[in-house]
Amino acid sequence: MSYRIEFEKLALQQLKKLDPHKYPLLSETFASFRKIALGTPGGEYRIVYALDKKFKAVNIVFIGSRENFYKELQRYLG
Repeated sequence: MSYRIEFEKLALQQLKKLDPHKYPLLSETFASFRKIALGTPGGEYRIVYALDKKFKAVNIVFIGSRENFYKELQRYLG
């Protein structure tokens, strides 16, 4: 089952203020991607994204739990 992601007006304004450059670049194979780590009561999650400077866009590439994250990311990217 998939869900649409919707933002309330204030949340969308706050999102636009985020600086996507402040999160760390990954290393080696994934050097063109950045990572955001999120802690939840159910465990830690990672969001990997790439910046598209030409279109001024943030492209979410992969989201997953911390466990085996880089192995799963490598499998996804092929």
